[in-house]
Amino acid sequence: MSLRDSIKDLRNAAKRLDTANFNPQMNALEKFLEGIKVDKPALPPEDVLKKLLIKYLLGENLDSKDRRNLPFIIYEQEITFNDTVKILNVLDFNRTSHLRRVVSVYLLNYDNTPKTKLLRERLNVVREVDSVSLKKIFASRENLFMENHMANMEKIFAQKLSVAKVLETFGLSNFYKASNFIQAAIVNFFQINKNMSAQFEILDELDAEFDTYKNIFPYIADALIQSVSFTNLGKKKCIEIFYRRLGDPRFGYMRFNWDKISEKSKAIFLRWLVEDDLEIFFKIIKQTALDRMWRYREKFWRAYLPHISSTWIFLGSDAKRVARQLGDKNMGHGSLDGGASDQSVFVFQIGQYIFSEWSHNGKLRVYTTESASEFFGLSSLSKWEINENFVEAWIHSSPGTYSWQKKVSEWLKVNCGINKTEKDWGLKD
Repeated sequence: MSLRDSIKDLRNAAKRLDTANFNPQMNALEKFLEGIKVDKPALPPEDVLKKLLIKYLLGENLDSKDRRNLPFIIYEQEITFNDTVKILNVLDFNRTSHLRRVVSVYLLNYDNTPKTKLLRERLNVVREVDSVSLKKIFASRENLFMENHMANMEKIFAQKLSVAKVLETFGLSNFYKASNFIQAAIVNFFQINKNMSAQFEILDELDAEFDTYKNIFPYIADALIQSVSFTNLGKKKCIEIFYRRLGDPRFGYMRFNWDKISEKSKAIFLRWLVEDDLEIFFKIIKQTALDRMWRYREKFWRAYLPHISSTWIFLGSDAKRVARQLGDKNMGHGSLDGGASDQSVFVFQIGQYIFSEWSHNGKLRVYTTESASEFFGLSSLSKWEINENFVEAWIHSSPGTYSWQKKVSEWLKVNCGINKTEKDWGLKD
C-alpha cells in the first residue's frame, strides 16, 4: 500500500472513530473494523471517462489519475479483451485505490464474458491486502472469485436467507444489491436451491425492494413457478406476488413482462390463474346467489378446467364487496353494468369459443372469438353486450337429472373435440 493510500485509510478511520459508540463489554476496535464496508465507487463524471477512453484508444500518455480510473472503461464496447489484459497490467494491485476500483467494476459489470473471467482470475491471485475495507472480500475469495463461486454463493444465500446479510458477510454496502454479481447470484439461488421456505423468505425481501430487483424478477418467477408446481407449496403466494409485480400474462400492457419467462412456467402460471378465478368466482356466487344449482355448475366446469385458457370476471357492486371480504388481491375483474348489484358474470375461453356463465338464473352463452375476444381484460361491461352476438345458449334446466349438462357436454364434444362424460362432471345429491 502506498503512503498516500495509508494516510487516506487512517483519515477515514479517524472519522469513523469520532462517531463510534463504544461498548465496554466488547472490543470496540474490533466492532469498528467489522463495520467498515466497501461503498459505492467514486465514479468520475461521464465526460471524464469519455476523454479517458479516447486518450487510451489513441495511445496518449496517461497520468496517475487516468491510470487509477482505467478499470471504469474496461466494459466499454471499444475495449477489447487484449485491451483489458493491458489495462490490468498497468494497474498496481498493491494500491488500494486501484484494487478497490477493479473489485467494484467486477461486481457491478459481472457477466459471462471473457473480460469478467479475466478480472475474476486476476483478483483471485491477490493475497496480501492491507486495506481494512477489502479484507472481508478477499477472505471470501472462494465465494467471489474462484471457479465454483456461484455454487458457493448459493450456499451462502441458503445460510443467510437475506441479501443484506450476504452483503454484510463480504463487507459490501447495500449499494451492491443492484450489482450484476449479486443479482446473478440471486437468480442462481432460485434456480438451484429447492428449499421453498428459504426461497420465499428471500422473495419477500426482493418484493419489498422491487425497484432494485425488478430486472431479475422474470427470471426468479421462471424458476420459482416450476419449483412451486413440483412441490405444490406456496402457490397462492406465488400468484399474489408475480401477478402484482409482473401483471397478467394474458392481456394488458404488463403482459410483456412475461416475454422473458419460459413457455413452461407461463403455462403453469396461466393454469393457476384459471383455477384461482374459477375458485373465487364460485366463492362469490355461494354468498350472493343462494341456489343449489351452482354446485352442479361448479362440478361441471371443474371437469373442463384443463381446457380453459383465458378467464375474466365482471362483478356488480355487492359482488365486488364480497370479493374484497374474501381477501382475493390478485384476481383480475371488471365492473358489471346494468345488472343487479349482487350479480356476476364469469367469462372464459375453451378452444376457439368463449363462454359466459351468469350468477343467479342467467343463461350459459357461447360466442366465437371474433365476436367476444374483447371481453377479456375489460374494466367494465354492460349486461346488454353479454346478451348479444352469441351462437348458442342454454338454460340450466333440471341440473339434478343432468339435462343441461348433457347438452353442453355434447356441444363441447362436437365443436371443441373434448370428450367428457357424466363420470367426469356428475354430482349426486
